Amino acid sequence: MTYLLKKGHLVFKTIHDTGCVDIVAIDKKGKIHLYDVKTSSKYHNGKHKGKNIGRILSPLQKRLNVELLMVDLEKETCWVIKHVRREKPVETTKK
Repeated sequence: MTYLLKKGHLVFKTIHDTGCVDIVAIDKKGKIHLYDVKTSSKYHNGKHKGKNIGRILSPLQKRLNVELLMVDLEKETCWVIKHVRREKPVETTKK
């Protein structure tokens, strides 16, 4: 939450233990952001060892335009992953 406060956002935390949104924030321009907070973690073995484990949004989170707020506890850094919603279906070249 400090990450968002330092960016000048008004920050509101959910009262539920589980759900599709952990934090609601309003930026300086008045835009509302919905965040699901996830701890960044890496694969410990196998061919992906050392790489970040990908996180995905649920169908409800996608409809609500929820953004992932990733937290790396070791490096003490945060970043946002935005879901890009397609307005039109992808066209194929199939005949």
